[in-house]
Amino acid sequence: MRGPAICIALAAAVTAGCLHDPAFKCLQDADCGAGGTCEPIGYCSVANAQCAGTGRSFSDSAGQGLSNTCVPVMQCPPDYVAIAGSIHRYKRLPAVSWDQARTQCAQAGAAAYLLVPDDATELKNLATVASPPFWIGLDDRATKGRFVTPANVPATFLPWAPGEPSGQLGDDCVDAISATQIATGLCSAKHAAVCECEP
Repeated sequence: MRGPAICIALAAAVTAGCLHDPAFKCLQDADCGAGGTCEPIGYCSVANAQCAGTGRSFSDSAGQGLSNTCVPVMQCPPDYVAIAGSIHRYKRLPAVSWDQARTQCAQAGAAAYLLVPDDATELKNLATVASPPFWIGLDDRATKGRFVTPANVPATFLPWAPGEPSGQLGDDCVDAISATQIATGLCSAKHAAVCECEP
């Protein structure tokens, strides 16, 4: 009778190993499969006609208790503007520290955060909103050399200037130093910043 007992113990061990957090974080729409959308908070959503307003619900792999719930309607504050036909909206902040910029952007609502440029075109367009240098929403405070977004997912677009990231002690926050390049700097330094909102 040892055979069945071993099988039951093995099944219990395998099941226990599957009890880890099943949440899946996305970086872009392609991570979510056909018809999926990577929402600003880093979880996938799918079409759901029963969700009024957005017509989308979070996938069953979403964390934070959002699994299979409707994606809320998010609106951008009226002082955020679109540029170059983007569906995203932006707002310039005057000279602030990186932490102040992140806080002020988040206070604008659930759809707003310190800007994370997705590609070279967006970064170039943002230089029309704020003259470089301006803070963007990337930092490596948690793990040196691992730059993450406000949603705590690794950044995918990192057009570093020569010699960057610097690796110097305290250079943990990222700013756009031109319309094409980014660099690290002291988070306490005062720069303009750009908030981003996804309606």
